[in-house]
Amino acid sequence: MVALKRGKGKQSHVPAVPIRGLIPGMAMHFAGCCHPLPGDRIVGIVTTGKGVTIHTIDCDGLEQFAETPERWLDLSWNQDPGDKDVHVGRVSLVVVNEPGSLGNLSTVIAKNLGNITNLKITNRNADFFEMLMDIEVRDVKHLTNIIAALRATPAINSVERARN
Repeated sequence: MVALKRGKGKQSHVPAVPIRGLIPGMAMHFAGCCHPLPGDRIVGIVTTGKGVTIHTIDCDGLEQFAETPERWLDLSWNQDPGDKDVHVGRVSLVVVNEPGSLGNLSTVIAKNLGNITNLKITNRNADFFEMLMDIEVRDVKHLTNIIAALRATPAINSVERARN
């Protein structure tokens, strides 16, 4: 697996984010249910033919593996403070349905150095949009800062990190 690095208008492939506790040479990928980020407490689930799936320790999806503790790996991030790798965090939002709301939302994220990579409107009515949004961030602290900035925006009714 490779992580995508952004910067100065060009992209390059670099080795995957270092995670302590992985089995050397084993394939790994991040769970789509919990979107683990550097700074989260993480565990790995070993699956024959798929390698290791990285989950946050509080992921609801881990319940299905409760009876197979032999598949669990105790993992942790091996972060370099100067690391510029980007990772995808997912947030769930309720936004006021009025002109400029989506513009305000994207401006807040951009000013906080996040990048929207996916947006899905899950429900819409005359007053509000409910949506899921994927945002490129450096780590869990970066995502937390973006969430705090969004909460301070009048056009945003609610925002939280999406889980499962």
